[in-house]
Amino acid sequence: MFDLETIRFVVGADGQPSAVQVDIELWQRIIEALEDAEDIDIARKALAELDAAGGEPARAGWVNLEDVIAQWQRDDA
Repeated sequence: MFDLETIRFVVGADGQPSAVQVDIELWQRIIEALEDAEDIDIARKALAELDAAGGEPARAGWVNLEDVIAQWQRDDA
């Protein structure tokens, strides 16, 4: 997972911890984990909307990718 020696605690003048410093590799792993958690939350919400719409994407407000592309092409013309 990670080595505790790569984590540094910054202590303020009052002797209390005020910050944490981690190496860039661990920081990147933290960011990736947060992004994955956000993606999972978005997917769960979308699937709940689809379920509430009886499994019908159009009723859930979803749009067809081909329709979006066609609209973009019309807008660019």
